[in-house]
Amino acid sequence: GMSAELKERITHWLQTTPTVRGALVRGVRFADETFVSAVDARDFSATALEQAWRLVADTFEVLSAQRLPPSRLTWVHEKTILHCVQREDGAILGVFLSRKVTDTDPMALEKLLSEFQGLAVV
Repeated sequence: GMSAELKERITHWLQTTPTVRGALVRGVRFADETFVSAVDARDFSATALEQAWRLVADTFEVLSAQRLPPSRLTWVHEKTILHCVQREDGAILGVFLSRKVTDTDPMALEKLLSEFQGLAVV
């Protein structure tokens, strides 16, 4: 399970971490199915985001049940790419990136994803 402190820390991290170039939306879905998104999510409806993250969570679950636990999932859409990582406590970070490669910064994305996975209550 996840403590309220850790949930708060992840939420604060999400909302204060500098955005990655090319990122359209960042969001975290916790194991209790609550959802929080960053300030850069204004172009996407909350409902659409929650549905996207529910699909992501289901996919992580199905693959893990098949003993194929993924460290990362990536969905490619017409104009965006959704990169997702899941923590051991079940929290999932997803980042929608623009598909215009010139707009993105792969190193910054890697840093963001691994920072999320390493967050702990200090």
